[in-house]
This record gives sequence, C-alpha cells and structure tokens, in this order.
Amino acid sequence: MKKRSIWLTVLAILIIAGHLVVVNWSSIINAMLPPDSRPAKISFPVEELTLGELAVIGEQLTGQYEGSFAHIEYFIDDAITSYEGPATCLRCHNEIKYTDLLTGEEMVAGLMENLTSSVHYRFFTKRHPNVYGFNGELADNFAMGKINRPCPKPGSFAMTAWAELIITENGDTLSEGCGQCHIGGQYQAPLGEMMPFYSTTTDEKDAIDCLICHAVAYDMNKKQVVVDDGGMKRWSQDRSMLAALSVTTPTAQACLRCHQHNFGGDIYIDPADSSFMESLANTGKERPRILHPGSKRGTPYSPTWDVHARAGMTCIECHLTQGHYIAKGSHTTTVMANDLPDIDIACEDCHGSEPHEQDAEQTEYLNQHVELIACQTCHIPSLHPDNVTMRDFSRTVFEEHPGIYIYDDSVKESQPGPGIEYRWWNGDATFLGNPIGDNPGGGNLYRFYTANRVWPEYSSYDYNTWYDKVMRPIARNGRPSKLYAMKKFNGKQHIDLANMGPFGGMFVPYNLPTYYLTGDPDRAASVEMDKSMMGRMYGFMFKYYMLDKFMSFMAIDGWNTGSFDDVRRMRNVEPRWIPNDASLEISHAIRKQGALTCDNCHNVDGVLNFEELGYTAEEIDNLKSHPLQ
Repeated sequence: MKKRSIWLTVLAILIIAGHLVVVNWSSIINAMLPPDSRPAKISFPVEELTLGELAVIGEQLTGQYEGSFAHIEYFIDDAITSYEGPATCLRCHNEIKYTDLLTGEEMVAGLMENLTSSVHYRFFTKRHPNVYGFNGELADNFAMGKINRPCPKPGSFAMTAWAELIITENGDTLSEGCGQCHIGGQYQAPLGEMMPFYSTTTDEKDAIDCLICHAVAYDMNKKQVVVDDGGMKRWSQDRSMLAALSVTTPTAQACLRCHQHNFGGDIYIDPADSSFMESLANTGKERPRILHPGSKRGTPYSPTWDVHARAGMTCIECHLTQGHYIAKGSHTTTVMANDLPDIDIACEDCHGSEPHEQDAEQTEYLNQHVELIACQTCHIPSLHPDNVTMRDFSRTVFEEHPGIYIYDDSVKESQPGPGIEYRWWNGDATFLGNPIGDNPGGGNLYRFYTANRVWPEYSSYDYNTWYDKVMRPIARNGRPSKLYAMKKFNGKQHIDLANMGPFGGMFVPYNLPTYYLTGDPDRAASVEMDKSMMGRMYGFMFKYYMLDKFMSFMAIDGWNTGSFDDVRRMRNVEPRWIPNDASLEISHAIRKQGALTCDNCHNVDGVLNFEELGYTAEEIDNLKSHPLQ
C-alpha cells in the first residue's frame, strides 16, 4: 500500500506539473524572450461619452463620410458609450461565419482565434507550397514572413526594429519601425506565435487594433510611437468613438493605410483622390512617421494609376476572405506569408479567358495571347517614377527635410526594359524572390537565375550546372508558365560573411536611429547587434529551432552562431549586392489606356528580350518581323 501511495503521489505531481506547463506554456515561451520583447498589459486611453454625445458624433460621421454606419444605432441601442478595444467588439462578434472558398462549406469559428492565426496578426505562415530553397527543397512547414525576413524599406528586421524614435538635430521627434504596419499594439512583433502550441495571451489580444482595418474615420495621425513607463516603446492607435462608430467591412482606403507603403511608396499622393494615401497625408502630429523615398513596387493603387481603383472596387472584391484570412493568390515571388495559398486570384475570374472585345482581327489575335501572356504584362506599361531599382544601404544621403540620412537609391527606372523585365513564371518562387518558370516551347536556353553579381568567394561555383540540375526540373514540373511583367530590384546591404553562400547571405540589420542621425551604416549595423533580440538570434535556440533550416534554403550549411562578436565589431562584414536581381511580382497599377500594343514587342527595338526568354535566333527573327502571325 505504501509503495502504491508513493506512485499515486508521483503520478499526481506529474499530472499537476503537466497541467501547469500546458496552462502556462505561453508564459514560459515569453519568459525565454528578452524583457523588452515580451507582451505586457497596456493601458489605452478610453473615451467615455453620453448617449447624447454619441448621437452628435453619429451625425458628424454621416455628414462627413459616404455610406451607412450601422454601428451608430447599435452603440446607442445597447448604451455602449465607450470603446475599449477588442473587448467591445467581442460583445457582439465573438464568433465569425464565412464560406470555405475551396469546399463552399459554411464555417463558424471563434473570431479571436481566426484573427490571431491570420497573416495580418502573425506576420508569418508555415505553409509555403510555392517557395523553393536554392537547395531544391520546398520551403514548407516553416514559419516565414515579415516577422523574420529583412525589409528593404528601412533595412532591418521586425524582430529588432519594431518601434523607434528618432530625435533630429532640429529637435523634431520622428516615429519609425515595422510595427506601424501591424494590427497588434504590443512592444514587439508576436514572436511567441512562431513556437509550437503557443496560445495568444490576453494582453496581446487586448492590444489588437481592430479599427485600423475596419474604421472609415480612423485617424492615422494617432499612429505614432509612444513611450510607456519604463521606457518601453510601442505604436499608438486611434480608439476614439468617432472611429468606433464608423466601422464597416474594410475599404480600399483602409487596406492602403499600410499597403500603399508597398505599392506606390511614401511620396506620391494621387491628386485625383488623396483618400487612397491616408497614411502619407496624415503622418502623425507630435511624432510624425518617416516617409521613405523610393517605391518598392512602383504600382500605386489609386484612381490615376489603376482602373479598378477608379471604378471604386475594394480590395476584398478580388482578395477573397475566410474571416480574417485573406487570399493573396497562389502566385508570389516575395509575399512569403499567405493565409490561403491554395486560392487563386486571377484577372480571368472577372474578365474571362477571352477578355478583348475589339474588331474581329485584333480581338482574335489578342485573345490568343492570353494563353501565354499574363494580363499584367501588357496592362502595366510603366511604373511610378519614384520606383527604386537599385538601393544602396551602404551609402547615405542627407535629406534636409526631415533632417535625416537615408539610403542611396542609386537607380530609379520605371519603363519596360530598365525598370520592368519579363519572365516566364508558373507562380512558384525561389527563397530570394526569383520567379520560377520555363519557356513553354521547351529547350534549355531560358534561365531565370543568372548570378550576374557573383561574389568573389564563389567565382568558381558552377551556376549553370546547379541550375540545370536543381532549378530546371522544378520549373518544368510546376504549373504551366506564362510571360509576366516583373519589377527589378536589388539591394546592397551589410552581410555577415561567416553566414553566406553562393546565392546570398544573412543581412546585418541597421539600428534605425543611428542610421538616420549619423549616416554611418557601419556604426548603425554594429549598434543594432547590441539589441537583445540579436543576441537571441545568434543563440542556440534560434539556431536549432529556425535558422539552421532558414540557411539551408539559402544553400548554406547551418547557422554559424560563432560570428556574433565579429559582427558586433564589424569584422568579416561587408556590404554586398545580392548575386541575382530579385524580380518582384507586380499586379496593381492596371491601365487600359497606354497598355502595350503589338509594336511594343514585335519589332527590332521591342521591349521583350527574346534571347533571354529562351528563343532561338530563327524564332526571334519571326517574332520580331511578323507581329500578326
């Protein structure tokens, strides 16, 4: 009996311990993070109104904005006189109903579970059915997205550059960091979500910014960095009752509060309708957000640049949703995080497989091209003039306004050829943003990866043999390829030379305040290495859980943690261009007027480089001289 009693006691202890581990697993994960990167309870200001004041705001709202706002009546009827973040939303919206886009089945899910497992919250997904490493392996079942990939805007990582304040010599205080384009309101990106069995904490849920996507009257001037007690920095939100009463399904303008930053850049505001550039026109009153010159894709979504914007279409008319899961399509070169990678988004969904309706001869000829040429190829005839093609982070230039140093955009091209290249693409991509595909006519002349900036350490590497052995089978075994327009991009950034391979290496992120204020990239890279998360990144946990696998997709044998001190001292670190230019998918800035015509391609000086596209000399002569055959 005594022995049995001991075993029962041991079993009870194990059960209790296991239960405590399960219950507190998220806390255990967060305890492994540096103190400045853990979620915490955040107190947001709450605006308390009377019912009469609610009615006044409702009248103000309907007088200032078009559309109907049902939440005015809901708030008044239920006597909801304050907005307290997600807790207020969940009073009515605890569950969410949606249609499964693959099966057509009607689904019900917990709203918060659906939201916190989405790309817009997590900043990553684990399924990547169309991304291949340079080792030839599918980069699947692996957490990847903006949470752990470098961004070519500020030249840093979300893990380290979440919320920063830059105080200029003029005494101005500026806001900067990756957190400005995230719906969470914590002091750091949701790093815990990358760990298995993690459950989003109450503090993290309470800090979510529902209104930045759903409120028509959201004030982007309130989206700026604030400093809480203890010196912790985070991004503030608009939680006003005006914003709360203006809730609707997301409009195009709401999506573009973050996404115009990528499409059209931070400089251009469409004179036809500035509402598409809210974040550019309203940068913050006390601590303005930094506006970066040089558009990443050069494709503004606004009435002057896109026929769909001019027609009043919202983003989610094409980007279909399953609750907070948003379809980005099954074709991508650089958007590695994708809620619904099995859902296609194609022009044919609305326009059909024979979209052209002109005179009989032209209609038949143009519609024949649809089989091999994507619609975007002709209907994105140019990019915005501020489009950046070559960005050199190792060189800085001083901007009088706002009084900071920025990177040198050494090349800006917007026209076909120098700015837009044309590639065969089946929808798949390499780990660094090269569109995978092959000439449907066959042959071995086409290569989408050329390594035209071979690093000296790999001058003897046989890229041609690697391509034919590793990449060409992937290209041919994938979906049928079409000819797509792609935006050229390359960036020169500091590389940890102890963690590199023939296709690139690990970027060293820059400390943004140091970079902007001193214009010294070496110093900025060194200072950023003192961030607590960089120490974790070069530690054993990141190595074995994430970075060994990450590096394998770069065809690099493991993550070398031993280079940490060298990188801190800028030893064995050097700014380098990526060996091969990235080709970024472009699918906005669609125009009917000015679209490419037959002569743009089928003549001696046409925009298509038929030799690069894998055609023989005889085929090229025929393509250039016989446009209607």
